Amino acid sequence: MDEKKIRELIPVEKDVDCMTLGSAAKIFIDDLTGFPPCTPTACMDILKFYDIPLQGKKAVVLGRSMVVGKPLAMLLLRENATVTICHSKTENLPAICADADILIAAVGRAKMVKADFVKPGQVVIDVGINEDLDNPGKYFGDVDFDEVEPIVAKITPVPGGVGPATTVVLCKQTITACEMQNGLI
Repeated sequence: MDEKKIRELIPVEKDVDCMTLGSAAKIFIDDLTGFPPCTPTACMDILKFYDIPLQGKKAVVLGRSMVVGKPLAMLLLRENATVTICHSKTENLPAICADADILIAAVGRAKMVKADFVKPGQVVIDVGINEDLDNPGKYFGDVDFDEVEPIVAKITPVPGGVGPATTVVLCKQTITACEMQNGLI
């Protein structure tokens, strides 16, 4: 089956996790009528819930996927953060990450973010979920939590951080789409 063709069959008004090109375009042109992807939205909801200021702050997004990294950068820009997108091949990656006020790790490499990637006072959101191959059923984030947590001001755990918040966003956006399609909002 051709995944791209199947994805594009989803009507934009029912695309609650931004799977189609039309939905993605809405994020990149700052059209508020679409649904942003659930995981980046969950990250933004976490930042808002904890009153983390974004305007004018340096935010580094470590990851460039269309699922998390790129749309998350657009959502941060919408809130007037100064955004840098990095990836595993970025030169001087620890220094760039450590310069951020807010670091969001979504690179897909277990415990890649170490103490030299962070600084005191920083907020770290760990989007990664990586299974420990030596211990099936145990999961790690992209951030080495034990090494980073004593340094930073705030950090999300894995599991139990962004994952459950993503599920909440998916439910919320599904209900909103249903209400919109039935003329309730």
